[in-house]
Amino acid sequence: MNRRQFIKASVLTPVALVLTSKLVATLRQYPLSDILVQLKALPPERLTSSGVWNVSQILQHCAQSISYSIYGYPQARSPLFQYSIGKLAVNAFAATGKLHHPLDEPIPGAPALEPGLPNDVALRELIYNVQQFMDWRGQLQPHFAFGNLTKAQYYSVHNLHLQSHLAQISIS
Repeated sequence: MNRRQFIKASVLTPVALVLTSKLVATLRQYPLSDILVQLKALPPERLTSSGVWNVSQILQHCAQSISYSIYGYPQARSPLFQYSIGKLAVNAFAATGKLHHPLDEPIPGAPALEPGLPNDVALRELIYNVQQFMDWRGQLQPHFAFGNLTKAQYYSVHNLHLQSHLAQISIS
């Protein structure tokens, strides 16, 4: 490949990926209603975590993420990141049905998670936030890493995010 072809490919490939991002990220629908049923059936006093965070911290983190999609994330990555790497990542997650990220990484700028908060309180907050998101009819806020998302795309992101964190929780 000569220099001119390389430059052309370097410029056009990200543009093409961004233009197709809405198509790919909406191919699969991931409902939250099934996860809401699962959450309501969890016995908070018998939950254990296999991760770095305890159960309450995991639930708090998930509740924060859902709430921020309605009210705004405290910090955002640059627009360049959101519309390049962020869009590629959200498309990959939607296409594979798996959201991979460090499971003990807080949301940038979010208040610290409270390790002593009882599981039942954190679980109720998460259930409330999931239901609030499902019922929300207003404008959604840009995701801190993925940028502007439709409600369907947010459904997918929240579903996959919850699945990834709930995999660390078991009933003893």
